[in-house]
Amino acid sequence: MSNQQKPKKSRIGLIIILILIVAAIVVAVINPFENLSQLLPGQAESTIEVEDGASILSVSVHPVERDDLRSYIKANGNVVDTKTVDVYPEVAGKLSFIDVQVGDILTVDQEFARIDPSRPGMNFRETVVKSPVDGTVLAVNFAYGASVSPQAALIRLGMLDSLEVEVAIAERHIGQVGIGTEATAEFKAYPGEQFSGTVTRLSPVLDPVTRTREIGITLDDPEKLIKPGMFPSVIIYTEKVEDAIVVERSSILYDGNQAYVYVVDESNIAKRNDITLGLVVDEKAEVVEGLATGTMVVVQGQTLVTDGASVRIVD
Repeated sequence: MSNQQKPKKSRIGLIIILILIVAAIVVAVINPFENLSQLLPGQAESTIEVEDGASILSVSVHPVERDDLRSYIKANGNVVDTKTVDVYPEVAGKLSFIDVQVGDILTVDQEFARIDPSRPGMNFRETVVKSPVDGTVLAVNFAYGASVSPQAALIRLGMLDSLEVEVAIAERHIGQVGIGTEATAEFKAYPGEQFSGTVTRLSPVLDPVTRTREIGITLDDPEKLIKPGMFPSVIIYTEKVEDAIVVERSSILYDGNQAYVYVVDESNIAKRNDITLGLVVDEKAEVVEGLATGTMVVVQGQTLVTDGASVRIVD
C-alpha cells in the first residue's frame, strides 16, 4: 500500500512545482501589479515620468514673496493686583465679629470686624477693625471665633486699578524681552478677543529652581473685563522683520550648514540656489541673500530634484 502512494505523492509534488514555474513566468511577463497603485485609493502616484528616454520629475513650485515676520514666545500667565493692602489687627484676641467676604467693596474707615482681647479673669473692651483705604476684598484669612494676632493679616484689599499679568519666561529668552516689549493675551472667559499690552516689569533675578524670570505685562482693558486670578494665554513678541523675502520652511534643504533651495527657470530646469537665512517663524523663513522676489521655488518634490534636472510643474 505504501509503495503505491509514493509515485502518487511524487506526481503531486511535480504538479505543484510546474504551477509555481508558470506563475513566475506570468508575473515576469504580464506584471499584474503594474497598476496596483491605481486600484488602491489614497496611494500616491509616481512623480517620475519618462519622456524621450529622459526622466522628468513632477514638482510643485511657489513664487518668492515679501512678507512681515514676527517671532514670539508663548506662555501662560496669572492676573494679579499690583496694589494690595494687608489689614492687620492692632491687638490679639478672639474674632468676635466679621462682616466681609471676597469681592466686597470697602471704603476708608469702614468697620468690618471686631476683636475681643479679653482673657480669663480679665475683661476688655472690643477693638474695632476698620479699612485703611478704599478697595475690594481679595482675601479673607480668618472666620468668626478664630484667634487672631497683629502678626497675621485679617484681610487683603486690592485697588483693582493696576492689574498685571505675571509670566515666567525661560532663561534662554530673557535677552529678547525688555521693558516695552509688545504682548497679547487671550482669556477663556472672552473667546476670540485679544487684549494687547506691553511688558512693564522685569524681575532683577531668576528663580533658582525653575531657571525662569518673572515679568509683568500691563494690558489695555478700558471696560475692566479682566479680574485678578484669571489665567490667560500670552504671546510675547520679540523680533520683527518687515517686507522680508520669505520662503516656505519646508522648501529649504541643507548641505552641511549650507541652506539651499531649488528654483525652476523658464525652461523648466531646476537649479540649486544657496541662500542665507534670517528670522525663522513657524513655517516661514526669511532669506537674507540668494533669492529675488518672484523666483519660482520648488516646494514639493525638492528632495528628489538634482541640480540641472528637467522638471514638470504641477499644481
